[in-house]
Amino acid sequence: MKVKILYILLGIFVAAVIVSAVGLGYELYIIREGQAYYTSLTDKIEPRPRNPGGSGKPAATPPQTQPPEGADPPAEGNGGEPEPEQPQWVPYVDFEALGDSLPGITAWIKLDNTALDYPVMQWTNNSFFLQHLPDGTKHRNGSLFIDYRNAADFSDRNTLIYGHESRTGDMFGILKSYRKQSFFEENPAISLYTPEKDYRLVLVAGYLVDSGIESPPIEFRDETDFMAHIAKIQQRSFFKSDVEVNEIDRIVSLCTCAYDYVNARLVIVGKLVEY
Repeated sequence: MKVKILYILLGIFVAAVIVSAVGLGYELYIIREGQAYYTSLTDKIEPRPRNPGGSGKPAATPPQTQPPEGADPPAEGNGGEPEPEQPQWVPYVDFEALGDSLPGITAWIKLDNTALDYPVMQWTNNSFFLQHLPDGTKHRNGSLFIDYRNAADFSDRNTLIYGHESRTGDMFGILKSYRKQSFFEENPAISLYTPEKDYRLVLVAGYLVDSGIESPPIEFRDETDFMAHIAKIQQRSFFKSDVEVNEIDRIVSLCTCAYDYVNARLVIVGKLVEY
C-alpha cells in the first residue's frame, strides 16, 4: 500500500514538472513572439536629418557649403557670408508612415542602451492596448499607451503612460531599475518623440502607489495643488533628483505593475523638456 501511494505521489510530481515545463515553454514563446514583433518595428526606424534645434519636421536639402562652379568665392574675413548651419542628425520617427499600419500611435519612447524603445499608443479606453499590439493583434504583451483621458499632444499637466512590467526587461520592465539611485544617476532622462516635438523626460521621482486607493492625477485644482503633488512624490521617491519643477511645467508619469503588495503600481515621473 505504501509503495502504491509512493508511485501515486511520484506520478503527481512528474505531472507537475511536465505541466510547469510546458507552461514555461509557452511563456518563453510568448515573450519571444512579442520581442520579435517590436524588433521588426524598431528596425524600420532610421535616423533622418532634421533642422538644427529640432522643429519636428525633416530638414530640407542640406545647404551648399561650396560656391557653384564659375561663381566668385566669398570675400575674406568679415565681408563674407557666414556658413549656413548643417542639419543635425538625430533620431526621428516618421509618424505619418507608421500611422498607416499603427492607427493610434501618438509618440515613441526610448531609453538608450535598454530594451525601452517602443511606440506609444492611445485608444478610446484603457483596456484595449493592455492585450493588443500596436497593429491591433491580440497579444498578452500589449502595448505602451496613454490614458484615454489625456490629450495626445502631452499638453496636460500630467500625462499618464501605461505598460506591462516584464521580468525580462521588455516593455516597462526596465523601470524597476529606478529603485536604485545608481541606475537613476546613469539614466536621468528618457527620450520622448512626438509628431510635432522631441522631448526629454528629465526624471523627478519614482514611487509606489496603491491603485486600489489612489492613482496619479491628470488634472490639478491650481498651481498650489500641482506643486503639492510634486513635493509629495519627491518625498516618497526611491531616488533623489535635483531637478526643479515649477508651476508651469508639465510632467509625464510612466505607470506599471509592481509586486510589493496587492494593487501596487510603480510610477516613474519625468518633467517634460523640449529638445
